[in-house]
Amino acid sequence: MKKPVFLLVALVSFGFFFFYAHAGVEEWNRGDAAAAVLAETYTGETKGQKVSQKSYHDFRATRYRAEFVYEVNGKTYHTQTDTGIEPWAEEEVHYNPADPAQCYVGLYPQQEDDSGTYLGIAVAAFIIAIVFVRAA
Repeated sequence: MKKPVFLLVALVSFGFFFFYAHAGVEEWNRGDAAAAVLAETYTGETKGQKVSQKSYHDFRATRYRAEFVYEVNGKTYHTQTDTGIEPWAEEEVHYNPADPAQCYVGLYPQQEDDSGTYLGIAVAAFIIAIVFVRAA
């Protein structure tokens, strides 16, 4: 009786593994594509000065929320950035020349995706599947 149940759990776990591994790769690719579009659109570059910063903890690590002020064509703009690395007092600001209020701070646009969550679930499902196959 145990063997069919163990094999069923293993089969379901393998299904979860393939589903979440695929979803993780797709999410990673989506994040890369979104970052590439930002880099192509935000071609203006200037220096921004940090005017304030707060640190906080999320479930992964310490993060920093900083406000920057920057100037384009004599007009001053404000922006915020959220990062896991403490920003310098002066950072590059990349902005959209058509609308300088649209920008990102730092060398690269922030890539926001949940690929790590998906891939972590995939790894856990794979381990469960292997354990139940061996137990059967």
